[in-house]
Amino acid sequence: METFFYISLDKLSLCVFEDIDKKIFEKEILIKKNSDDLLNEFLSENIVKAEKKFGKFINEINLIVFDPNFVSIQASIKKNGKGDKIDKTDLNRMLFELKQEIKENNTDKTITYMRIDNFILDKKKYSTLQDDFVCNELCLQVDFIFLSKKVIDDLSKKIKKYQISIGKIFSGEYLNKFCIENGEDECQAAAKLKYGNDENEVHLIKKTTINNGFFERFFRFFN
Repeated sequence: METFFYISLDKLSLCVFEDIDKKIFEKEILIKKNSDDLLNEFLSENIVKAEKKFGKFINEINLIVFDPNFVSIQASIKKNGKGDKIDKTDLNRMLFELKQEIKENNTDKTITYMRIDNFILDKKKYSTLQDDFVCNELCLQVDFIFLSKKVIDDLSKKIKKYQISIGKIFSGEYLNKFCIENGEDECQAAAKLKYGNDENEVHLIKKTTINNGFFERFFRFFN
């Protein structure tokens, strides 16, 4: 079960999916102006409704946010293969080195999305690769999306009130441009990315999680 919270200047929406295309809970409100009070009221009411409906706690929420602080870039890294076999360990090492370099040059931002756009083997471009291949030169073209750490800290404080951690953070603008198709909304597009197995996406591992505050949540659930 995956939960998605959509935040924009004109709409708030909370959706729960049981599978990639099976939405089992949705609550949406249109607003004239977003505010912390309205956001807190919406979350407080609808998280409890969803938890009581399914008889289980929501431990993690994926955020879909429209915010001008999102930044997108493409970066590249090159390796001379010298005709040797290159495997997943080599690819992982290249991606780690590139990610570290990008982070060092964007210390005020957090990477929210990282995906290999192209593999260039000996000057030929491929969208995917088979395991273990041989080349003289490999170049990875990687797409990054960042969000200001200040914005993420602010969102984390708002969500933490409900003893819930943040899962993935999606750029609403990115979903609109590249992912929405056939009348889907942003939550459906985000669910496809979350549930789908995109072999080119580089999955980012969180270092810490928040305390779930079990007894506080237990009391809220049954009252």
